[in-house]
Amino acid sequence: MRAVQLGGRLGCLSACQAHGLWVPHHTELHVALNPGARAPSPRPAGVVFHRLGKACGQAVLPVEDAVAQVLHRHDEETGLIVLESAVNRGLIHDADARHLLATVPLRARRTAQHFSPLAESGSETRLRLFFQRIGVPVEPQALIPGVGRVDLLVGRSWILEADSQAYHSSSREVATDRSRDLQSRIGGYVSDRLSYEQIWFTWEHTQQWLLDMVRTRKHRRAPVPLRSSR
Repeated sequence: MRAVQLGGRLGCLSACQAHGLWVPHHTELHVALNPGARAPSPRPAGVVFHRLGKACGQAVLPVEDAVAQVLHRHDEETGLIVLESAVNRGLIHDADARHLLATVPLRARRTAQHFSPLAESGSETRLRLFFQRIGVPVEPQALIPGVGRVDLLVGRSWILEADSQAYHSSSREVATDRSRDLQSRIGGYVSDRLSYEQIWFTWEHTQQWLLDMVRTRKHRRAPVPLRSSR
């Protein structure tokens, strides 16, 4: 309603959020303006205006158009996060996503090559992209025998899970997570969990810890099951 009152449409990150995509934390309202429409003067605080190339008659920008705006107007990581979320949730087909990536600015092409339709959250995308950028092998949604699917398998034996408050806070969910961690270690894997806060609010510190772990080269070792599991 606020976007329409300002003479535009809900667009970019705000529209992606309205469509149910995983969107990084932001506080601004993103408003898309049709060709010829004028932004209010003075411009209201906390509102970001985007000019559309063609007119939109809907109050909320269609999901593909909203994602395209993010890809062109935000950093490469944010664009990849919303695109992967749209594909994972079935709102954009894989082929259409790859077409969108072919239109991103040249500066974003190196990041675009890391696109994966398997990411289930922006936290997973951020973690996976970190390893891809430094050339460390990482497999999203890897299937581990006796454990099931894990968010990321780094190298051959390091499991990383990106926990969220929504799905990892109840006593039953915590118990399930602990059981999976135990099975991982029995199978010879190293298993670590990172919270939403660690991935988004203390990311600089978390990156340093990830680099320190990579330098140990333990992730390169093949998993050796514990004797007690035989």
